[in-house]
Amino acid sequence: MADVHLQDLYGSFSDSNYKGILNPKNNKRVLMRTMGSQLESTRIFNENYFAFIAALDDIAKRKIKYVALPGDYTDDGQLIHINGLARILKTYQKKYGIEFFITTGYHDPVGPFAQASGKTDFLGDNGKPQPIFSESGIYHPNSDDENPVVISADIGKLGYLGITNALKSYGFSPNKNNVFWATPFSNYTTSTYSYSKANQAARLNNRVYEVAPGFEVPDVSYVVEPIKGLWLLALDGNVYIPENNGNGNIKDSKNYEEASTGYNNVLSHKAHLLKWVSQIATEAKKQGKTVITFSHYPMIDFNDDATPEIKELLGANKWQLNRVPKEEVAANFADAGLKIHF
Repeated sequence: MADVHLQDLYGSFSDSNYKGILNPKNNKRVLMRTMGSQLESTRIFNENYFAFIAALDDIAKRKIKYVALPGDYTDDGQLIHINGLARILKTYQKKYGIEFFITTGYHDPVGPFAQASGKTDFLGDNGKPQPIFSESGIYHPNSDDENPVVISADIGKLGYLGITNALKSYGFSPNKNNVFWATPFSNYTTSTYSYSKANQAARLNNRVYEVAPGFEVPDVSYVVEPIKGLWLLALDGNVYIPENNGNGNIKDSKNYEEASTGYNNVLSHKAHLLKWVSQIATEAKKQGKTVITFSHYPMIDFNDDATPEIKELLGANKWQLNRVPKEEVAANFADAGLKIHF
């Protein structure tokens, strides 16, 4: 289930009494966005909540037990939506015995570290836009057509630490029922594996690499064996490259380029990931494991090899052409032994 982009319509802020507008049909308060916000965006916001529930109901009906969420599972990695996602997943996990496995997208996290943020276009009283921001002073209403700003830290963009802590039960950390769980940085094997070793390896400070000299950022890729013989390989394709040749605060997400380019930057700045995939594929072959890999970014041309024609027609920077992976991405991962990638 990719690109859920969940906005928790019925979420509540932990540090604000603001609850959204009243829906007279069910008498509930709703944290919804304006229609204008959807018309001006590449995605929708309000309907996603109900589409997600409907999709989960269909999965439960078909008795599917393993579900992968390859990134962009929230609006922008905000705590209120992350908590809403965790609440919904827990409900289906308990009721139907479904196991969920998550990896990162470039909307969650938006950057490697937490950052102040907000939205100007929630729907507020009297049909006016309702700005909601994580800190005071970062936005000032610029017209009488807006409601006064609501402040809640829960609308800030979480980094890796906040997201993996909140969603650790869904693959980011091991659980005692796993046959095996490991990261690119763990140093045990299937024969020396233990839950306590995996739990230690899951700590975020044990899952960092140097993306540029002096700049350490997390990589939360993992492999998990939820049932004997099946390895789910969750790849973190996010690569956050420091801007301005690495000048600035290394813990400030604004000093990093966004990760939306995907696997082209993995080849140039995240070589350890390819090496690890090769090790996993080799070991899986020896042990007779089935490996299914998933990540947020495509490894092949998603325009069915029509990218050169589209580029000629529309221009090099249109239609997300910057995200089309180079041919060597697929070649390298295929050579590493990868066979199935969602």
